[in-house]
Amino acid sequence: MKHKRSLLALSAVGVSALLFPIVGSGQAGADYAPQPGDVVGVGGDTPQYAIDFGLNGDANADLGFDAGATVNRVVDFDATPDANGRKAYTNSVTSGAASVALNPTDVLRSGEVTAPRVSSSGASIAALLADYNAANPSQAEKINYIFSASLPTIGNQTTAGNQGWGYLHAVEIGTDSVQIAVNSTGTGTNAPAGLSTTDLLNIYTGTYKKWGDIPGYAGPAPTDSIQLDLPSSSSTIYTTLLADLKSDNGNVTPTAYSPDIKTVEQNDPTAITGASNKADVIEPFSAARLSLWNSGYFHDPGTGSSAIAWPGGASLTPGVTLLTGTSPTGGTAYASPLTDYVIFRESDATGGSPLEPGGTLNWVQTLFSNPGGSQPFFQKSSTRALLLAAGITPAYSDLGNVNNGQP
Repeated sequence: MKHKRSLLALSAVGVSALLFPIVGSGQAGADYAPQPGDVVGVGGDTPQYAIDFGLNGDANADLGFDAGATVNRVVDFDATPDANGRKAYTNSVTSGAASVALNPTDVLRSGEVTAPRVSSSGASIAALLADYNAANPSQAEKINYIFSASLPTIGNQTTAGNQGWGYLHAVEIGTDSVQIAVNSTGTGTNAPAGLSTTDLLNIYTGTYKKWGDIPGYAGPAPTDSIQLDLPSSSSTIYTTLLADLKSDNGNVTPTAYSPDIKTVEQNDPTAITGASNKADVIEPFSAARLSLWNSGYFHDPGTGSSAIAWPGGASLTPGVTLLTGTSPTGGTAYASPLTDYVIFRESDATGGSPLEPGGTLNWVQTLFSNPGGSQPFFQKSSTRALLLAAGITPAYSDLGNVNNGQP
């Protein structure tokens, strides 16, 4: 996991989000910059910890791939500039100005200038396609692979073919799901035991503005307004939910009822627990990320004048839970499957130099895809513990040439 020093914010940014002082420093010159023989990946927020743990090991003493690297390393650049899964924002506490999301940078290769940090699955596919020089097609790659919760589109595959790569090759490494998170601290939540896709469609479009608008609601706060927290529209969590709402709406994209919708950090429990009306907040959330939160992996770094000295503070508890019961309307609780993929150029799948001197397998064959040969690292049963520690369900499948889920 490769993290450049950057401005950090502790919480979500939204109308109701809590804003904290920001800790910042310049990019550290001593940070590792990948060398020519190293393998470099970028990707989205939702699958980043599965790749991190697979390469770097987990907190349970399970060793990752790089523990056995002799010369060349595999380096992944997280979507978030902070290991606690937080993005970077300008300081809005002392200035009083609205907080603005920043775009931190990375040095993807030794000797290169900085490049914007890739922060989503869709952006990672775009970055991989953009890592091409038409005037010099043989120019060395800066990005070798991406980790994504989205598959390439037909247009992406056409571009890859036109650039002489054959296609973008996808490998599934595990599964996750999007569910609805609610507050579990203090008095808990006013939400019912479950909210169905149809319930969420009615909340999203403003048909259900208060809890009592949900037919059959028997909770404690029928007159309270429902607040729906959503991550940015480019996030996997948002696009998954919206696709499901569209499907439930007769395949017509629904129109959001904005007064009761707040934009927040993806997979950030403090967007719920830090809200003044936290019992009325619902938020789509990665089940795998919540599992990682519940494992005690994330620790309190403090912030501003309350920064905690190394080695840091207590383990953070999320204070949220997922709705899994039956909706008052009789429907099942919303849960939508997600898949974590690794994607690379098919032209890299064969040939090329061995990943390690004296070896016979190139980096693709060693790590991700080696049909007919020895199992690549992310297919091995010994790697399952690393993926499970990240909260995902290991599920290896070499998909080859796919576009947006269609062969």
